[in-house]
Amino acid sequence: MTEVVLDNWDKHAIKEWRGLGFWYDMLDKGDRGEWIFHGSKTGFNNFVKSLNAYVNDPRNKELSEHEHYGPYSYLKVMTWDKPVIAKDYFAGTLPDIERLADLISQKLENSKEGDVFTVDKEYGVENSASATFFIEAEGFDPISLDEQLFSKVKQLGTKD
Repeated sequence: MTEVVLDNWDKHAIKEWRGLGFWYDMLDKGDRGEWIFHGSKTGFNNFVKSLNAYVNDPRNKELSEHEHYGPYSYLKVMTWDKPVIAKDYFAGTLPDIERLADLISQKLENSKEGDVFTVDKEYGVENSASATFFIEAEGFDPISLDEQLFSKVKQLGTKD
C-alpha cells in the first residue's frame, strides 16, 4: 500500500480552498458553460467581499486587469467594457462587478441551507455561461468537493 502524504501543493490547495470559503468548478457544456459554486452563506459572503475588494483596488481600472481565485486559479474576475459571465471569467466595468457583488449578496440574504440560486442574464445579456450557487451548511469545508485532495485528507484521517 502506498503511503499518503500531503505535499506542499496539497497544503497550499487546502489553505486556498479554506481561505475562499467555497468550492467552484466550470462545467463546459459545449457552446455554453455553467459555473458551479458550493459554500455556506459565510463562504459566499467571502466571494462578495472579494468582488468588492477588486472594485475598490485602483489597479483594476484598466481593461483586461484581472484577479485569479482559488488553488487552481481558473476563477477569474476581469475588468471589461460590459458585464459578462463566460467560461473563463466574470467580467465587467467596476460598477458592473459591484452590481454583481450586490446581486449575489441580495440572493444570499433570501437563501437558506439547501437552497440554490443562479446568476445569468440579470448580470449580462451576452453571457456564454451562468453561475449556480448551492447553499451548504455553515462549517462547509470546500476541500470536501476537491475529489483528489479530499481523498488524500480522508486517507490520512486528518482535517489538514
